[in-house]
Amino acid sequence: MFEGQVQDPQVFIAALREYREAPAEGRGELANALSEAIIRKRVDLAEVRLALVDGGEHDLLDELDRLIDLIEPYIEEGGVDE
Repeated sequence: MFEGQVQDPQVFIAALREYREAPAEGRGELANALSEAIIRKRVDLAEVRLALVDGGEHDLLDELDRLIDLIEPYIEEGGVDE
């Protein structure tokens, strides 16, 4: 989904939307892909947030914030080894 490149914010938002709509037991793979994109800086979170605010998608912005809260320790430590 996000391998090796910086992604268009809309691609990330579409994946975030899919994550939010997935049943809890089906979220693992999507959560990992979204988290990896964030941790490895393959998506510009400022652009994602701006697009969500501009689009009035505050529920997705909240979902993004919850996801970031879960992976914050990895972000603060500089990510994970490749």
